[in-house]
Amino acid sequence: SSVSGGSQNLASSESLSVFGGEDIIKNELQSTFLSVIPFTKDAGGWWVADVAMFRFPKGVVIGVKSSTCTYGEGTLSVNSVSGVSGNCPEGDGSVTFGHSNTASGKWSSVLGGYGNTASGSYSSISGGLDNTASG
Repeated sequence: SSVSGGSQNLASSESLSVFGGEDIIKNELQSTFLSVIPFTKDAGGWWVADVAMFRFPKGVVIGVKSSTCTYGEGTLSVNSVSGVSGNCPEGDGSVTFGHSNTASGKWSSVLGGYGNTASGSYSSISGGLDNTASG
């Protein structure tokens, strides 16, 4: 094992080498994984996407990930930043907004409110409290 430069590196395997530190690792990651980083930081500290399309095959969760949800494929969920009872887009292609809402039907959506469930395929609830769309 060998370590050449950097700080707080550990080489603990046979025939393992570590070269450099933080800047070298950053450059290696950029050259290995991304040829162009699709975000830039503006003067206000916000990360801004370049003019590009992004593809997320599994899904996107904004805010906290619900610990009780089985997320579907190609889903979108916007939750608060704390708490365990977040929204749950279980159906493939489903979308959830609001609080404690579930979209379990394929291509279903709950766009706001609290405690709503869209369980039928193609079903939609636009808001309210404890509503169900099952067909």
